Amino acid sequence: MYKKLLPSLILIGCTVASYAQSTLTGANLNPQIGDAFAIVNCVPDTVTARNGGPAQTWDFTSLVTTSLDTGNAVSCFTTTHCAMFSGTTLAVTSPQSDLIQYIEANSTKLSQVGYYQAADTNLVLSTDPMDEIRYPFTYLDSFDDSYSGTLTFSLATANEIGSVHVVCDAYGSLHLPGSVIFPNVLRVHSTQVFTDSTDLFGTPTIDTFNISTYTWYDSGYHTAVLTISYVTQFGASSSSYQLVSYAPMQVRAAGVPLVAGAASLLTVYPNPAHDELNIGYDNKTNGNVRITLIDVLGRQVAVIADGQIAQNITYNTSGLAKGLYLLRLQSGEETITRKIEIQ
Repeated sequence: MYKKLLPSLILIGCTVASYAQSTLTGANLNPQIGDAFAIVNCVPDTVTARNGGPAQTWDFTSLVTTSLDTGNAVSCFTTTHCAMFSGTTLAVTSPQSDLIQYIEANSTKLSQVGYYQAADTNLVLSTDPMDEIRYPFTYLDSFDDSYSGTLTFSLATANEIGSVHVVCDAYGSLHLPGSVIFPNVLRVHSTQVFTDSTDLFGTPTIDTFNISTYTWYDSGYHTAVLTISYVTQFGASSSSYQLVSYAPMQVRAAGVPLVAGAASLLTVYPNPAHDELNIGYDNKTNGNVRITLIDVLGRQVAVIADGQIAQNITYNTSGLAKGLYLLRLQSGEETITRKIEIQ
């Protein structure tokens, strides 16, 4: 049986002048309702986690992008399936994958309560969640946790039982594509082992998974900056693969109110776009509007409009490189983003 995994959601010595050792706490790491981050998925082949230890410099500027998504922190109660995940304090939606991650975040820990993608693709850990971070957490801190729940995938329902060992094994400076630098990050290494047991068409079936995940966190940045996972599955099915993603940019901050129904005021077409992009926005308040285009490296590549715009704008995209972009509209306290593909 194949198991769909969660994508992921986290200085001393002679270099003390260059690095400041951080401590992760619920206040400076937990996602907050209203946060939104650009998520860049990458080609995983030959990506290594590099060295651990103090005062490291990790150069990942050569990562190759495959797709772009956003991670949006919302109230659990705004999602259709919140009742399945008791103990959840918030949910993180990912529009491209239709995935919703359910999280318990408080002053003592950040835990996975499960995920929902479809009626036949979900994992519920409500009675025994998996702790990702226990606070406070800093260099050389570690803990062990066990967890259990129910996995539904395709035609099968399985009991999942697992354990995880988590250690903060390094700190230093992280360099990402597009000259994005996080100078004082902590790297957390988790080693996860679990089994999925089910009765598949009358035959007892057990799959075992070993997952080694390296996650870089920046104090004050409410999501993982970079995640590299190595997955090995053996048992009824066997496979080995890697997952790599990073979050170079925050596209919306918690505490900034959104106008009710604001997203419906913005239309963007065609998408994918070839030579031009049509943008329509019903500027009901007649206020200043700023529309920008951002590439997958987090760089602003164009200012499409800035001021009291007309209701409809046609923007020439022929000079842009093919690929994925975020279109961001800001008007007063309102921010709307759209994923755009240029062909």
